[in-house]
Amino acid sequence: MVQLSNRLWKTKPLDCWQKVKELRLNHYKEVATAKQDGKLLVSGSATWGMTVPAGLGDHVFLSGEPYGASIGFDPQFAQECAEASEAHGLARDLCAYMRNYWGSMYLDKYLWGGPFPKPDFYLTYHMCDSHAKWYQIASEHTGAPLFAIDWPVGAYGENRAVRIKYVAEQTWDAIEWMEKVTGRTYDDEKFIEAIHNECEGIQYFSEALAMNVAIPAPLDQKSQLTLYTPAVLCKQTKEARDFYKLLRDEVKDRVDNQIAALATERYRIWHDNIPPWFFLRLFRNMEQFGAACVGSFYLLIFAQFNLTEDGKQWVPARTPKQLGIDLKDRESAVNFYSQWVIDNPGMDMFHLAQTKIDHLINLIHQFHCGAMIMHLNRGCEGHAQYQLEFRLGVQKAGIPVLTYEGNMADKREFDESQTIDRLESFMESLGLHKLDL
Repeated sequence: MVQLSNRLWKTKPLDCWQKVKELRLNHYKEVATAKQDGKLLVSGSATWGMTVPAGLGDHVFLSGEPYGASIGFDPQFAQECAEASEAHGLARDLCAYMRNYWGSMYLDKYLWGGPFPKPDFYLTYHMCDSHAKWYQIASEHTGAPLFAIDWPVGAYGENRAVRIKYVAEQTWDAIEWMEKVTGRTYDDEKFIEAIHNECEGIQYFSEALAMNVAIPAPLDQKSQLTLYTPAVLCKQTKEARDFYKLLRDEVKDRVDNQIAALATERYRIWHDNIPPWFFLRLFRNMEQFGAACVGSFYLLIFAQFNLTEDGKQWVPARTPKQLGIDLKDRESAVNFYSQWVIDNPGMDMFHLAQTKIDHLINLIHQFHCGAMIMHLNRGCEGHAQYQLEFRLGVQKAGIPVLTYEGNMADKREFDESQTIDRLESFMESLGLHKLDL
């Protein structure tokens, strides 16, 4: 950790901020009007499901996790959705995103107005213990068919060839299944174009996140949690690709000119787990002490990084063009995309505890952080597993860790005053005090 002086850094708002807000809002409007606009509406997990249907032509993808998070940002509607799910006999300790999605579906209320949009079909990657069942319940309710691509067990680089083949074979099956349920002929060129859009856009996004190693950090965590939305809503589109190039270029300019996200940055913190979406003010409270939250393992899942040979540094993945790979037909496209899906160390949180402990320690050092704040999140089983082991492992490496309890999208399980009290005491234990500015 580099201890910073009490200097004030230059700062200014992001020029591309309004653009990302417009992209997000326009996407959710497109979801609502997809059917009347003659587009397919597909729903599933926010990992890779939105790119594979591109071969069918115009489609809009309703990603379950960001939709559940958006509902979580509206605590009143989130409570209505949670209670609707519970009224259907669904347990309160299940994924909070999933319960918000289901509740919105059962209430037939869309967050942005009107009835809940009914998809033509569901396509999801079963990379978490909830995903296939999430859309099975939705499929049973709406009558829309479901295809789930099973995620192969294994950490980054482990049994790589076997796992790539496993995903590729299921992708072939998914394409044939989509042609059958929609009556459309799959266009490989459109799929290839979508892959290039995703890979180029996500690489720009990854480069922007990676540049946050700079001191001062050009991006703060709260802003990153908005900037990542095109990556989980519409990353297969030209619009998302163009936005992330704009973001990457702006972040590079900020680094070159030492333009900070936080003018008073004098300490850097890493965050673990999904944040409480209804209480993002948490990050602003840190800033009152001159502490900049510069990164999160959660966000890295939706970017695309590879590990250096020694496993210690996270570097943006390269695109097929940069790798010299010619996506000339369906076989080459499916094989490369399956490789792209598998080669993501962000998914290691679902495997052995020590693997993620090593990742956390390396990331904390790579981003020059002095401490970690960890949300003990009862709203996500995948992120919550092994968390206390993560804390212990990071502490053994000499890194202070604060834990706070809650739920990413269910405010009923969160105590604001207790969290702020714990946070302020932790800041003071680090030798930080509220700044009088």
